[in-house]
Amino acid sequence: MPTLTYTAELRFNKPEDKLALLEFLGVERDVFNFASAKHFGAAKNSIIELHAKVYRKARKQFPKAKAQLVCKAEYACLAAYRSAKANGHKLEKPAEKKRLAMIFDKRLSTYKDGVFHLSTCGRRVEAHLVMYERLADALEKSGNTFGDTTVFVRGDRVFINIPIKIGCEEVKPTLALGVDLGIRRAAATSEGVLFIDKAFNKRKRKLRYLKRMLQSRKTSSARHHLKKVGRKERNINKNFTHHLANAIIASTDANTLVLEDLNCKTMKAKKHFAQKKNRISQVSFAKLRFILAYKAGLHNKAVVCVNPAYTSQTDHVTGRRKGLRQGCRFYTVRHGVKSHTGDAARGLVYDADVNAAVNIAKLAELPVSCRRVLDGQAIVSKPIVPV
Repeated sequence: MPTLTYTAELRFNKPEDKLALLEFLGVERDVFNFASAKHFGAAKNSIIELHAKVYRKARKQFPKAKAQLVCKAEYACLAAYRSAKANGHKLEKPAEKKRLAMIFDKRLSTYKDGVFHLSTCGRRVEAHLVMYERLADALEKSGNTFGDTTVFVRGDRVFINIPIKIGCEEVKPTLALGVDLGIRRAAATSEGVLFIDKAFNKRKRKLRYLKRMLQSRKTSSARHHLKKVGRKERNINKNFTHHLANAIIASTDANTLVLEDLNCKTMKAKKHFAQKKNRISQVSFAKLRFILAYKAGLHNKAVVCVNPAYTSQTDHVTGRRKGLRQGCRFYTVRHGVKSHTGDAARGLVYDADVNAAVNIAKLAELPVSCRRVLDGQAIVSKPIVPV
């Protein structure tokens, strides 16, 4: 059952209620940084050891910190260090929390009729949810039940993230659509549809060039500008990925989307991709797979991931790894027919990405939705992001 997170603004009847909540979030941030300083350099990320080192000292140093607040800060601190370890980051100083944000569970907040009652250092305060149509529909369908919310501050406004589980019917796979992901071509399907957005690729190249120039400057203003450019790039990547997922789902009647289980670290290690490290690092394959997974569920479709080994080198008709790929074309081999040079003669010419997509769909062991495979027959869908 997919979970969608809706973001909405919180508004307060009294200014002192908002100040009380901000004070509460500020104390949680201070306890987080206190726990981080105590935990830095620890051999293992154990909540038992961290709690033993932090809890009593934090309650004494921060008198306004409630027990639940200290426990939340400890878990958040431990999550930060576990995330850094999982991503291979070596911290040279304790992790520091700068922004005001905190997870509120059922013990710290309650919700009824569009109003949240949130814990603070003193009494609970009322915060009214700024409702909009999509959020109202989701709350109604879920019966006003949702997971732990996250309250955070941006500027002088307070927002909340509400995770809601969306009920979907169980999908019985009957027809598979293969999806081959790429760099210049964002995606190609086994039905012969190519998703290309040259305007987006051009914009990405400009941003990457600007980032390289700023990195070479090594000044404080350049570093500040680099953060803004990086944030801008992440936003347009996210927007493009959502539009691409919507376009892939809308392009087919097949109820099973078969994707490549791509690992960018493995791809970068291969010699074939040695000169494409920069471009591959810009492609959010994992993000697209995640977005497709929950969006497909909303349309009663399923997503299956398969090993993409040799899918680009295999003739989807014969199943043999015999043929020649040159750019966007895949030249098949006519068995038993010799050319004037004595080699096997070339046969049909497929679109290489569509041929790979068909091979990917076949790995799901389902009937394959396949239409246009020959080179020049594919339908190009562009641009993906509306201007």
